[in-house]
Amino acid sequence: MVTKENKKTTPKKIIPKKTDTTKKTTSKKHVQKKAVPKKTTTQKKPSSSKETKAPKKVKHPKKKQYKNLRIKKEEELTTLEVLESAIEGNPIVEKPKHGKTFYLIFAIIFYTAAFFYINNIVYNNSDLLQSAIFAFAALFVAFVLLLFNIHMIIINFFYLPFKRLIKQSKYELKKEIIFSVGSNKVQTAFNKYKSVFTLILYALISIGLMYSVISGGIERQSKILSIITQSLFTELIFLIIVCSWQYLFYIIPSILEKSLDAKNGFILTLSAAVMVIYVIFSIFNVTYLAEIMIFILIIGFIALLGVNLNMIVGEINIFQNLRNRKNKAVTRIVFLIFFGFHIYVILYASVVAYSIYSWEPDSYNFAYTESRSVINDNLYDSSGEPIDEVYDQMGTEIATVYDSQGNEITDFFDDNGYAIHDIYDINSQMIFNFYQDNNTLIQTVFDEYGNQLYNYFYYDGTLAVQSWETIPADYGDFLYYTIVTVSTLGYGDITPSQNYNIAQIWGGFLSMYGLTFFALSIGFVSNIAMEGVSVKREED
Repeated sequence: MVTKENKKTTPKKIIPKKTDTTKKTTSKKHVQKKAVPKKTTTQKKPSSSKETKAPKKVKHPKKKQYKNLRIKKEEELTTLEVLESAIEGNPIVEKPKHGKTFYLIFAIIFYTAAFFYINNIVYNNSDLLQSAIFAFAALFVAFVLLLFNIHMIIINFFYLPFKRLIKQSKYELKKEIIFSVGSNKVQTAFNKYKSVFTLILYALISIGLMYSVISGGIERQSKILSIITQSLFTELIFLIIVCSWQYLFYIIPSILEKSLDAKNGFILTLSAAVMVIYVIFSIFNVTYLAEIMIFILIIGFIALLGVNLNMIVGEINIFQNLRNRKNKAVTRIVFLIFFGFHIYVILYASVVAYSIYSWEPDSYNFAYTESRSVINDNLYDSSGEPIDEVYDQMGTEIATVYDSQGNEITDFFDDNGYAIHDIYDINSQMIFNFYQDNNTLIQTVFDEYGNQLYNYFYYDGTLAVQSWETIPADYGDFLYYTIVTVSTLGYGDITPSQNYNIAQIWGGFLSMYGLTFFALSIGFVSNIAMEGVSVKREED
């Protein structure tokens, strides 16, 4: 009887197993269909906690915004998209592509701006044809960069670090972040609001740099577009330093699950502090500590080379990360480590070269120099009285002058920047002599130091003297000099003077850096690339 019952029950047991598997498959389908409402209900339950309120407000509109877009797979992500997903914690969606209308409007706006800038700055509003040709070339280069998606690399390079800082600052202000308690209240407050203080410090330095460049441009009487260009270029250099710093210390170590040790981190922090101090001294024109600052900057650069050497020999265990992660994106991220670090080192070295030039402008020789016109209308007569107004021989104040064609002269300079000496009155009579209000002929003029001046001319109601002075080099010139020297190209247009040993020593030091550390880093990065190729083959 027992055997019969077992025989009868065995088919019954087999049948429910089949029905169970069908139920399981149907339940899986049922779960897949209701996966979205389950996630929404789990978010609604713990609504009282602070941690669930913040992601509820942020993620909900993003799902609505990208609900019709495809989420990219992990193997489709670029390096910066991997960093972006790690910073935001959200999946990367495939964004819609722009149409022909967008690119047509972009081309018109870009071409107009490029033509206006080139014609005003490069050709001084004197050559429309060449300005139009170069503007078209600039537009072509812009579309080549768009074709290879270079613009997104540049945008994300600056965008991701500040997005991380702003995100961390929001968490700190909402008190949703864990912080370490310091030895005193000041240190505790800094640890509690570290990202907020960092953003405030960056903003203050940026405002100080912009103020320094704009005020210097106004004093030199530069064009408005030239002042804007110098301001944007200075801001760009500052942002490169800031973003490289954020990638090196915060973003990339979190991706690689490794960080720099305390010794190297302390050296990098000191080097950044020295650069900040130097920038502050430049803003406030502190020059009496120039030699000390040059010495400190050079010592800091040597310390940076030590950090570079530690990175090359594997201080952050890069290959270990590559072999453990088995991800080709990590290879590109590792390349960003050395790219960002060497940008920081080159910028630091250019600051040293520029500080030597600021200390003594004759320490460098320039093959090509530019001059600018300087107008001195602070003139005096032979009796020491200032010349503010000039009159003709009839005692009438000369207020309006004309050229030989009878056109009124308003800028008093020709197209080449030279002063116009031949002026005429309303009756087309050339004005040779100038008088003071007491009908005294002005024969000699002097400056405020009592030096006699010649070749004076009529200038906006008074007399003036024109002189030419060499335009001093700026930071961009020494950034170019540093890149050319480190890359061992050495064009020779900027060379250290033989009369200043410190400039020669620094130039030779940069050349040795390019031949040794820079070459070693390139070889190390190539090894990382080969490691990435092997990882990609294993993945395939």
